[in-house]
Amino acid sequence: MKVSKSQIFIGIVCCFLGFLLTYQFKILLSKNSQTNVTSYDSADIIAEIEALKKEKEELLTTNTQLSDELKQMEESAAEESGSATEIKNQLDTARMHLGIVDVKGPGISLTITPKTSIFSSNAGGNSRDLSESEIVHIINLLWYSGAEAISINDIRITPQTGIKTAGNGIAIGSTGRVYPREKIEIKAIGDKNRMEVGIGFPGSLEYGALSNYNTELKLEDDLNIGKTTVALKSEFIKSVKE
Repeated sequence: MKVSKSQIFIGIVCCFLGFLLTYQFKILLSKNSQTNVTSYDSADIIAEIEALKKEKEELLTTNTQLSDELKQMEESAAEESGSATEIKNQLDTARMHLGIVDVKGPGISLTITPKTSIFSSNAGGNSRDLSESEIVHIINLLWYSGAEAISINDIRITPQTGIKTAGNGIAIGSTGRVYPREKIEIKAIGDKNRMEVGIGFPGSLEYGALSNYNTELKLEDDLNIGKTTVALKSEFIKSVKE
């Protein structure tokens, strides 16, 4: 039986179409599989995050209850002797400085907001955003000026709080972030007049990218700064006993 050229051509075309259909079918199956895996992974991650949030809330509640019980025990012991009272006062002072209790008192609040021009194209001058350098600069000025408690956007600063640029934000320890293109409010409790002089010293608020931001300083008679939500670590330090 003689096969014509047209029949051969049709056979080749059919084979080619079959190959294309098979290839597209495999791709479709692969995409569906990836979509299912991605959806599954996303659901797992979201569930895990929610579980961790719930666990954190439960731990915070337990910690608050234990702190209240400890406080009652200390007060009972302090009523029994004068030396116990002095020890309790020292413990209370240490807790305030470590940032593990809420505190209040006179101080200052410094609000930092980006100038409108920071969002527009500016060929000349320094138009960069705020970074860790400027935040650390302000915190150091406040400590040097006698601040006794500091918070950044209600995140308490403790002796173990690090400040580091992270992506498009600035990490304040492991508690949270502030963002250079949003309002940042820094509160400090201490001698408000002394801190006003420290912050208001010529050039203090022109450091680095601070010149691209508006700053508003207010003296406060009664500020509230909340406690830290992060436990202080002491895995390696040990007390030296004489």
